[in-house]
Amino acid sequence: MATTNELLLSPDEQLTSPSNAIDEMISMALIHENLNNQNSPIEQLPTESTKKKTSLPSRFRTIETLKRLSWKNSGPEQLARAEMKIFETLKSQFQGRYIPIVNNTQKIWSICANLTSANIPVVLIHGFGGGVGLWSLNLDQLCLDRPVYAFDLPGFAHSSRPVFSRDPIEAEQQFVEMIEEWRINIGLNEPFIILGHSFGGFLTAAYAIRYPQYIVQIILVDPWGFGHKPDNWQTSPMQRIPPWLRSFSSVMMKFSPLAGLRVAGPFGVHIMKYLRQDLRVKFQKLFDDDRVLEYLYHCNAQLPTGEEGFRTISDLLAWSKNPMIDRIHLIDERIPIHFLHGGQSWIEIDSSWIAQGKRDNVFIDTINDAGHHVYADAPDEFDIFLKRTLMNKE
Repeated sequence: MATTNELLLSPDEQLTSPSNAIDEMISMALIHENLNNQNSPIEQLPTESTKKKTSLPSRFRTIETLKRLSWKNSGPEQLARAEMKIFETLKSQFQGRYIPIVNNTQKIWSICANLTSANIPVVLIHGFGGGVGLWSLNLDQLCLDRPVYAFDLPGFAHSSRPVFSRDPIEAEQQFVEMIEEWRINIGLNEPFIILGHSFGGFLTAAYAIRYPQYIVQIILVDPWGFGHKPDNWQTSPMQRIPPWLRSFSSVMMKFSPLAGLRVAGPFGVHIMKYLRQDLRVKFQKLFDDDRVLEYLYHCNAQLPTGEEGFRTISDLLAWSKNPMIDRIHLIDERIPIHFLHGGQSWIEIDSSWIAQGKRDNVFIDTINDAGHHVYADAPDEFDIFLKRTLMNKE
């Protein structure tokens, strides 16, 4: 195993194989946790003062271990600055505020623009590990002719860190109920379009099954969690999954999926540069620096309860334990569903064709040159698709 000093070398000196470096960090965390479990009297003999702490699910004791290993170089202030650096590149004016939920014990960070427009609003739900800043390439165009709402999912980015159930069905329902509370408390009491990417697409569909009454159109952008895990998942299908996710799947399922970033502390941004250099390239239209990587680091360098909720729902990160394709027919057929895929994405399109066979009012489009992050890989084509597809008030 590499020593701590070896792991703290610059990327040029040490991180030529980022997945190996991350594996080392996680191994250190695992040893650290095992030692704590063996030596800690709190684990063996909980006192009145520690009962509340030790009553948390075991996975959150692991999170506390990871917090102790971090350099605490991130927090709400750093995330707010990183987000502001992204939004200052936009032409439109967005208002940001926290929306209280769960009897004012939690809050969801939201942005909105052009609320005076009479057109049908659109609500944007980001994917795993993301935040509202990832829509920056599309927001100016979207809010030209309609109200736009976007929020950080509970457990991610600026939003609160609620504890999610260890049961996948209950954890999914927690996300859905908090999204509905957000809708009520932000005052969105009119028909709206809901658009979700990746894990956000999965939650969009789950929300539409439970609360269809205000939804007039569903846009699912390369949605995660629809198809079944194939029997031969260890061979050919895994080749479509990006290397950074494959490396996470094998090791980080012991913790939370992005644990390595927190263990790495101030060097987490360096890891982001190695694992997701593609994201910097995608956002060069707005800025030619590392601000999107810094933003994503600060989104994910804090208590990872959203990741734990996702891990509970997911099967080896790449699939859902309860695939949405088995429930897609439960969405009111009067609501049109539009799938938009990236032709180069690791997400399979097969489940969208199956969905089209299970219900009416399903439409499928593909942007051939785009990967999983369709909105960022091909922002102009994405905007054209939305302009052509989004419903308007007559």
